[in-house]
Amino acid sequence: MPRTVPEIASLVSQGMSTLDTTPFADLFAADAVYELPFLGHRVEGRDAILARLAAAGARARDLGLREAQVAAEVTETGFVLELAVAGRPSSVGVVTVAGGEITAYRDYPNLSVASLRTREVFDRFLAASVENRWDDLADLYAEDVTLEMPFTLPGVPRVTKGREELRRRFHAAGAVRRVVGAGNVVVHETADPAVLVAEFDLHQELRGTAFTVSYVMVMTVVDGRIAHTRDYTDTAAAAERVKALSPAGSPAG
Repeated sequence: MPRTVPEIASLVSQGMSTLDTTPFADLFAADAVYELPFLGHRVEGRDAILARLAAAGARARDLGLREAQVAAEVTETGFVLELAVAGRPSSVGVVTVAGGEITAYRDYPNLSVASLRTREVFDRFLAASVENRWDDLADLYAEDVTLEMPFTLPGVPRVTKGREELRRRFHAAGAVRRVVGAGNVVVHETADPAVLVAEFDLHQELRGTAFTVSYVMVMTVVDGRIAHTRDYTDTAAAAERVKALSPAGSPAG
């Protein structure tokens, strides 16, 4: 017999409370639809929906979250889920059930919480940079991240794609200079909770000589990782510093 709405609501609540899709993986109809109306996102099909929800749970665990508080109320057409994470209301989900399967899930996230999480990712980015934890820094980026540096000098790529290429570049830079601190950090929230603009200085050392580089970063966070970033800095001044510190005849950068 098909599962009843209360049974489906209980299984979904169980999975959501532990940030795990396993208890309700087989409850979605093959042609089910998952929507995020506040963000204009739509996912169609059981496999794509489960992949999206599983990725969100994995990102939450990466941020140190292990459980959510869930309340479910049965309606005439399905049920409504209210979720709170770390004591903060995080989303309301309106779930439609037909024939013992979930046919539609409309998810309304608390965008103020999403903004807090975006800021948390930036804070982790800054901490990893200052502490020279290059693998931890790379792991904050999405696998298919795009990084743009509009102010680069000729011969230096303005666009870098992929987490592993960034990891390589972080380690290469870390081999010749060390970050020793940050200052003048100002974070600006935007109308999109997934996007923030940050101004900051990184204090660095190269062959015992201290210098400071100022940055402006436009960061987009999706599912807990940096999906896109535009980084602005005075690369010409940085190149002159490196050139001045390089032995005569050796490459400047």
